[in-house]
Amino acid sequence: MKLDLNHGCSTLILQHARKAGLDRRQTAYVMATASWETAGTMEPVREAYYLGHRAEPYRKTLRYYPAYGRGFVQLTWARNYAFADRALGGIGLTREYDLALQPEIAAQVLVKGARDGWFTGVCLSDHINATGADYVSARRIINGRDCAEQIAEIARRFEAALSPVPSYPHVRFGDSGRAVAQLQTRLLESGYTTGAVDGIFGVKTEGALRRFQSDRGLDNDAIAGPHTWAALIADERVL
Repeated sequence: MKLDLNHGCSTLILQHARKAGLDRRQTAYVMATASWETAGTMEPVREAYYLGHRAEPYRKTLRYYPAYGRGFVQLTWARNYAFADRALGGIGLTREYDLALQPEIAAQVLVKGARDGWFTGVCLSDHINATGADYVSARRIINGRDCAEQIAEIARRFEAALSPVPSYPHVRFGDSGRAVAQLQTRLLESGYTTGAVDGIFGVKTEGALRRFQSDRGLDNDAIAGPHTWAALIADERVL
């Protein structure tokens, strides 16, 4: 399934990621975090929103009420609201916790908080930097290893969606030539066995491509089009 980079407040988050100097993979992880924490809506939410009319009674049982989680990432505890308020220039978060639900503020808390280690002391650059991207361990930025694998997979999909779409030709079963050899090379580098790099799109190459597409959340049609090439290039781990 292709991600929509215009869904909800995605554009706003991307704007703040650029302003904060995040690279593509760091941006992908921030987007994945927002997607996971908001159940894919990409809109700021209150903690336990999914409980409906039972949410507020539940929130009142929390030790940190009324400083419960709000935003794209769940900012909790009065001391953390105070820290975020100071970091954002004294915008009034400690007087009105619901300000954290305003998209502009929520986006800054998400992006700057992840970049600078507000939540756990772990920063984006600790796990996603010029030498590689450990999307699983990056969950420590927010919440230990809770649902780390699922969020990592979403991050990989965002990485592919954020990658420049290359101008490589469409190649499919039965094709041959340099483009097929490039496809085979990239699949092998990503850990998918194609057999010999012979420039011939045969059964092994088709199988490897389908597996790669399935693992990256792409249509597994065994056709190497723009989005498949973009995902393959993203796997090079070159920023």
